[in-house]
Amino acid sequence: MGLFDQIGASISKTAKEVSEGAKTLSDKNRVRKDIAAIENELRNRFREIGEKLFELTGSNPDPEFAELFTAITELKAALAEKNQELIALDGKYACPKCGTVNPRDAKFCQSCGAPAPEAAEPAPAAPAAQGICANCGAQLAPNAVFCAACGTKAAPAAPAQPAAPAQKVCPNCGNAFEPGAVFCAVCGTKAPDID
Repeated sequence: MGLFDQIGASISKTAKEVSEGAKTLSDKNRVRKDIAAIENELRNRFREIGEKLFELTGSNPDPEFAELFTAITELKAALAEKNQELIALDGKYACPKCGTVNPRDAKFCQSCGAPAPEAAEPAPAAPAAQGICANCGAQLAPNAVFCAACGTKAAPAAPAQPAAPAQKVCPNCGNAFEPGAVFCAVCGTKAPDID
C-alpha cells in the first residue's frame, strides 16, 4: 500500500470515527431530552396527586401529613392576604362572594351585586375642582352621581357630560357601568342588557 493510500485510509477512518462520534453525541442529547421531559411529567403528576390529596383530606389529614397540610394552609392564607393587600394598593377590593375586583368606593359588586364589605375603605378624595358633597362636605369624584363617603346624591355642578356611545348607564341611579360589569357598583341594579 502506497503512502497516499495510507493517508487516504487514515483520513477515511478518522472521518468515520468523527461521524460516529457526532451521531452518538446527538443520540445522547436526544435521550437526555427525553429523560428531562419524563422527569418533568413525573413532577407534574406528583404535584397533581399532592393537590388532590390536600383537597380530599385537607380538613382531616393523616397524622403523617398533618404538619405539611398545616404549612400549606398557612401559606395559602398568607398568599390570600398578600393578594388582598395588592388589590387594596390598587385602590380596589375583592368581592367576598365571587372574588371580582371592584373599585374601592363601590357599594355593590359589579359582577354579582353583593354589598361591599364594611371593611372596604372609601376612595381617596378627588381634587376640590370636582365638587363637594352638600351633605357631608367630602370631595366628589369626577362625574360622581352619589357621594362615596355618605351616599347622598350629588347635585350636578355643571351640565352632564355625554356618555361614550359604548358605555352602559344604570337605569336606577345613572352611574356609568364599568366595562363588563353585570351589576351597578353604586346601587347594585343589574345591567339592563344582561339576562
